[in-house]
Amino acid sequence: MHARSTHYVVKPEKFDEFVNAMSDSVPLMRQQKGFHSLLVMKVVGANPPELRVMTVWESQEALQDSERNVYFYQAVSRALAFSSGFPRIIEEEIVLSDFPD
Repeated sequence: MHARSTHYVVKPEKFDEFVNAMSDSVPLMRQQKGFHSLLVMKVVGANPPELRVMTVWESQEALQDSERNVYFYQAVSRALAFSSGFPRIIEEEIVLSDFPD
């Protein structure tokens, strides 16, 4: 499995809207071939809020294919409306997990 990890600094007054936007994107993500799961994690004590959005994919190919889909750019664009600056995006290989198959 592979993951895309995107680190956002969110405007404090936009925190709830950011989380809602991520939640609203789940049905569309589930339609993407190879999509496995979404995690949204908040850095404890960070002010302004820092959130890491991680999408998990069955393969590196599925992850990279998702970047060729307009939904990916729509999701990033929507998240940017609630953020300060541009996010840091990294691709990672998952070497161990206990996600159910």
